[in-house]
Amino acid sequence: MCEFITGGGLAAEALPESLAKEGALMRDALLKDLGELDQYDIITLHDIRLVPPVQAQKSITVEPDKFKESFTHALSQVDMVWLIAPETDGVLLELSELCYEAETAEKGPVFVGSGFDTMLTGTSKTLCYEALHTANIYSLPVHAGEDLIQQPYYENLQKQNIEKWVAKPEDGAGCEGIQLFDSLQELKDWIVEDERYLHYLAQPYQQGLSASFSILCRNGKAWLLSCNQQHVECDGSSFKLTGVTVNGMFPYWQRFETIARKVAQMLPDALGYIGVDVIVEPETNKIYVLEVNPRLTTSYVGLREALNANPAKLILDCVLNDRFEMPNFTKNSLMQNQVEVRL
Repeated sequence: MCEFITGGGLAAEALPESLAKEGALMRDALLKDLGELDQYDIITLHDIRLVPPVQAQKSITVEPDKFKESFTHALSQVDMVWLIAPETDGVLLELSELCYEAETAEKGPVFVGSGFDTMLTGTSKTLCYEALHTANIYSLPVHAGEDLIQQPYYENLQKQNIEKWVAKPEDGAGCEGIQLFDSLQELKDWIVEDERYLHYLAQPYQQGLSASFSILCRNGKAWLLSCNQQHVECDGSSFKLTGVTVNGMFPYWQRFETIARKVAQMLPDALGYIGVDVIVEPETNKIYVLEVNPRLTTSYVGLREALNANPAKLILDCVLNDRFEMPNFTKNSLMQNQVEVRL
């Protein structure tokens, strides 16, 4: 089980405290749930600057510039691999491809994760928007940075009279790298600096409730696990996720469930846990899907208490059992189980 941030993926650079904390929360929650199953010997990786997690039977120390080597070596030793990694700089997609390659080898490890198409879509905001649009799922339009600096394209956008805009890295994770601007001109001035237009896209800023939902997917089907409120702070130009209330958006259960089924049909090779980020517009109650994350998200940390069940077991059952059926959780009990996860 490898969590990229704490597992040495950034061992050659400064370790951001917030990312390390969030990564450790997900890692430790998953290790606890896997350990409780009492059927696996768990190998993990840890950054040489960090203490190895006590819940694993073995933890490989990762030195600077040695992550990929250590990860590949670990793949050769295991029967199953569970990866938690950010979309940033293509990390999730690249490591997933290593897992696919290992899985196809003789006696290779089973990958607890989605197929290539879902991973590719989930790691590109442009591809994700295109897929959502094709599936008739409300989303916010994306404009490539390279298009934005073309004068005719820019002038057409100006005519839309949109007050605020955000710039997002094409393959960013969560709030990372997102910038808010009071005008399209300010965004354009910023995006041309240091050739940011090569890596960033623009979206209209949509005010509303930041939320997410966690689902299980298999063979184009989806099962909703939780409806979550995201606590996002803005300092005027950038955003920060400070916590999540798992099942804090329970009144939206039925509507999120409908969207979940559309997402699963849109991504037929989605497998296991998927997190979906949305914005709920306060006046019209319209729900916009922002991102589809084919990996564990921070909400997982509160999922065990919210479900009163072991979520790792549910995910493994979903991945390994072609006839998976979701246990019958009563919605009344779920509504009462709102869990705060603070970052």
